[in-house]
Amino acid sequence: MSYERFIAIRHLRSGRSQFVSTITIIAILGVFLGVAALTSVIAVTGGFQQAFQDRVLGVNSHLLVIKQGTDFRNYREIQEEIETYEGVIATSPFIFHEMIATHGNRSAGILVKGIEPSTAATVSDIPKYATNPDSVMALEFDRFPDDGVVDTPRVLLGSSLANRLQVEAGDTIQVTSPLESLDVGGFRSEGHRPASRHFEVVGTYRSGFHEYDNRMALVDYRAVQDFFHQGDTVTGVDVRVEEVFQVGALADALRDTESMGTYFRIMDWRQLNHNLFTSLGLQRLVLAVLFLFIVLVASFNIVCTLIMIVLEKNKDIAILKSMGATNFGILKAFLYQGLIVGFIGTINGLIGGFLVCMAIRHTDFGLDPEIYMIDHLPVRIVPLEFALVGAMSMVICLIATVWPAWWASRMSPVEGLRYD
Repeated sequence: MSYERFIAIRHLRSGRSQFVSTITIIAILGVFLGVAALTSVIAVTGGFQQAFQDRVLGVNSHLLVIKQGTDFRNYREIQEEIETYEGVIATSPFIFHEMIATHGNRSAGILVKGIEPSTAATVSDIPKYATNPDSVMALEFDRFPDDGVVDTPRVLLGSSLANRLQVEAGDTIQVTSPLESLDVGGFRSEGHRPASRHFEVVGTYRSGFHEYDNRMALVDYRAVQDFFHQGDTVTGVDVRVEEVFQVGALADALRDTESMGTYFRIMDWRQLNHNLFTSLGLQRLVLAVLFLFIVLVASFNIVCTLIMIVLEKNKDIAILKSMGATNFGILKAFLYQGLIVGFIGTINGLIGGFLVCMAIRHTDFGLDPEIYMIDHLPVRIVPLEFALVGAMSMVICLIATVWPAWWASRMSPVEGLRYD
């Protein structure tokens, strides 16, 4: 062990001044609290961001290809073309309509999404969220049966929506639309009479995203076509890709094609939820900066600690210099002291932050999904983020020790021994 490290450890362990020891402990606690708070905030805000992303990508696809207007009849050819691109996992058609669901004396505005049950699982995670995994396939609807008898169409409801309507599997709800039928050529209603039909509830799903669980109902897209007396037309095509963060390149490539560049709107999941993820990212940055100030405040405690040690040890510094210690050696000794204080506080802060995150993960805080859009407090522990917080804390502690260490190294031996 070099004499600089030896001196640094002896100064910190010295019991001659209770005041200096107390300040040292306070400095360590300050760094500990700052690092623990910062890592906890980063983990929680990162958890929120990841939870929203998972929910959005779980219920929706990665890319939407929507035809301008309503006459989207060649969707199968468009699906085949999209699936030729590298990185595309699957495609599936969909239809969107806003309607009203009624059960008894209860009603609710709903967003009906017509899906293809056989391919829905390839573009979303809805089957994983369903209480009965087979309920998505149970939505299949035969629009033109051989016997000519059309069965009652079936619907899969979000859990919150089912609670609002007080329905369960096997019950029947009435779905009403203000348009009886739709002229796909002119996009106008015929007769202006509301159309309604009974749907059998096959089950519920719970994605954890309140916006979907409280409003969206899933049916076979052929049942929606039959409801509006439409031909084989859809709203658009869902697309799922291998790399969700590379979906922008696929969207640009599709916009450049002659078949889709003019008549289609192509939107990826980030465009659809731009405001949500922008606000989450900004919130995370602001909270991280605010809690970083705790570490900065703790670094001032380190400065005070080293200044008090210099004032108390000025005689020792003078003796060391008279024995041949260099200015750089004294500088290193005090730098070591500040780094030791910072290291102890940082390591314990990282451990404390990890324990806080684990406690949050296993505690039910009862979040209101109507406010936060999710029903639990998510935590995402990323080792790299913890390492960056630790490195940042050590850099701040190092910077805080430079001036007191430099002041100690410039102290004259004569000044330290003048009154002895």
